[in-house]
Amino acid sequence: MKLRKITTQKDFDAIKSFFFDIFWEVPEYDLHHFKDAIEGRHDFQRLEYYLACEGDQIVGVTGIYADRPDECWLGWFGVRPAYRQKGYATQMLVAQLKIMRDYGYKVCRLYTDEELNKDAFALYLKNGFIKDSDWTTAHIVTMVQSLDGVTKATPWTGKPLALP
Repeated sequence: MKLRKITTQKDFDAIKSFFFDIFWEVPEYDLHHFKDAIEGRHDFQRLEYYLACEGDQIVGVTGIYADRPDECWLGWFGVRPAYRQKGYATQMLVAQLKIMRDYGYKVCRLYTDEELNKDAFALYLKNGFIKDSDWTTAHIVTMVQSLDGVTKATPWTGKPLALP
């Protein structure tokens, strides 16, 4: 399994073809994040998305966004239903965290729904993330991991992006 950075309209069309199979609970406007990444229309210091591929098959999508030089967020992490429970999520997460380390980020954060995404929540815990904070909106939690093994992440005090 390899991660391939999305860069073209063809990549965007590929994501559109399976996005709602993974992220069924989100509105369609969220697809604009992928288009913005391809076209460079955003205010982040970094906004990148990757297709997770096994040969010529797309098994999932993952991303990174950052507005600080030392801290980033895992974005739109998901595996297509037909490829779940086969180890791809772990491979994707490990590969994405390596990319983040290679860019020099010291801390990675993410947010997820602890109830609706129980498998993802367990995956993040198993791979070194710790629960950082709870939100009153649904069962949303933020999670954090030191990427360099040295930097201690401070508790997240803002609200996760895109949450009301």
